[in-house]
Amino acid sequence: MPETHDITRIPGPIRGPSKLADLTEQIGNRFASPDYIPPMLPTVAVELLDLSRYVDIDLRRIARHVETDPILAGRVMSLVQSPMYSGRADIRNLEQAVFRIGLNTLRDLVLQAALNMRLFTTPGYSSTMERVRRHSTATAHIARLIARNTDQDPEEAFLCGLLHDVGIAAALIVVDEIYGDGPRPQVAAIWPAVEAIHETSGMLLARIWNLPGELANVIGYHHDFTANGYQDKRVATLHLAERIAAKLGRGIITSSPSRGSRSLVDVTAQNLIAAARLHLDLSHETLGDIVRESQEQLDAIG
Repeated sequence: MPETHDITRIPGPIRGPSKLADLTEQIGNRFASPDYIPPMLPTVAVELLDLSRYVDIDLRRIARHVETDPILAGRVMSLVQSPMYSGRADIRNLEQAVFRIGLNTLRDLVLQAALNMRLFTTPGYSSTMERVRRHSTATAHIARLIARNTDQDPEEAFLCGLLHDVGIAAALIVVDEIYGDGPRPQVAAIWPAVEAIHETSGMLLARIWNLPGELANVIGYHHDFTANGYQDKRVATLHLAERIAAKLGRGIITSSPSRGSRSLVDVTAQNLIAAARLHLDLSHETLGDIVRESQEQLDAIG
């Protein structure tokens, strides 16, 4: 069955599990099963996350580290050649790339490439995965810009943006596995189940990957910046970054919701958006500047 490109329309009947609740329960049970094998980050990406915490690390050693995964190294080199990172002189190898862009940017590129290669892929829902990938990448770059204007760690904001919706990818992979060799339901039919569990599944992956800091909590509660009992600037940043990404055509949802249907995956309530902007103390003028710079960056990375 071909994948629908409108995930916001009212779902039709699901083939396989008789009710949407059954599918939601099956997805949750799969994540909770001791036999569940999660999509894993490449070893080099995990190690880079750790190494990037050390300010005195030898950059040549980092380049040699990335070279141990030739496919990943090739993807990183491809990203480095984009207008956003390239300079007057061509970058011909990873060592040059590291010295040109620095360790933190290399770490982000490695993680971005790794997610694209290993996580945001599954045959049954490839076009939806591509939208999730583009949305996550855009949100990461926009979140970094917001962080620079709000006295936050830009690199942490980038990681939050890049990883906030990994639970969607994980849930879609599980759905693909549930239906085995049979026909897949259209993504519109399964979307409420994916939406219901994506924060929980994202938190699970973050903990399995042993991501640094409080990234797991940010991923697990990224639809309400007050969900943890306090106003979390990182989640408030995600609210604004996702809204800007959608405004610039990088949302997951590609059409207006049908009457009677609503999706919260990348549509945060306007009152939360307004509250997040006030909490971050961002003026409308500064926010406009961020939107313009975001458009330039997204155009540069393609």
